[in-house]
Amino acid sequence: MPQPLSSPQVPESLLRKSAAAEGGRERRNRARAETGPNPSAHTVPFDVEAKSCSSVLFDLLQTAPKEGMTVRSLIHALGERGLLMACMLFAIPSMLPIPIPGMSVPQGMIITLIGLGIVLNRAPLLPERLLEYRLPQASLFQILEKGARLFHRIEKLSYPRLLPITQGWVHALNGIMLVAGALILAAPLPIPFSNVLPAYGILFLAFGTLQRDGWLVLAGYFMYLLTVTYLAAVFVFGMAGIYRLFH
Repeated sequence: MPQPLSSPQVPESLLRKSAAAEGGRERRNRARAETGPNPSAHTVPFDVEAKSCSSVLFDLLQTAPKEGMTVRSLIHALGERGLLMACMLFAIPSMLPIPIPGMSVPQGMIITLIGLGIVLNRAPLLPERLLEYRLPQASLFQILEKGARLFHRIEKLSYPRLLPITQGWVHALNGIMLVAGALILAAPLPIPFSNVLPAYGILFLAFGTLQRDGWLVLAGYFMYLLTVTYLAAVFVFGMAGIYRLFH
């Protein structure tokens, strides 16, 4: 990706897509609320604002300061959905073709503490040093642009469904899985794609929890299953190769 200018501009095509998707999303939600068997089920938690997640990121792309943003100011700018959206955003560096240096530990810590907060049903205690961690403009622009495009695609297919998978004791289990994925992200595993699969698992779990979309939550669990299978296969074949090498 080319280096962003001092005042990065969002492509006009992305803005048009965002506006069109926003209008279509509102019309679909109104139709579901009017015709669905249980209109109250078609709501999202945490008193979510009218803007979609991708629209919030599109706005941030245009207003991000030249000196970058701290984790504290980024979470504050994300609004009422800041914590779960922070999980989604901080999973994105592991999906970039070239990982952002120095991001693995902060992203793992943030997602771990938010996941623990979900498990314990309390606000996560983020250390002051972590909240003051500053993302430079270039890295921030990469994360926001990738996140806006990705969230825009997911939002076309996502709406509240399979609600039992997003609440009750399963909600706490989702928090545990967020912690597990964050620990894998922070681990310095010298294995290709070892971070990509759990990063998508975190993204789908957090997005599904936020949108009350059980299918997205199941997609997150599927990505975790792929992660465990992949790591186990690498370990088994690696040990077999070592055994043949020395015997």
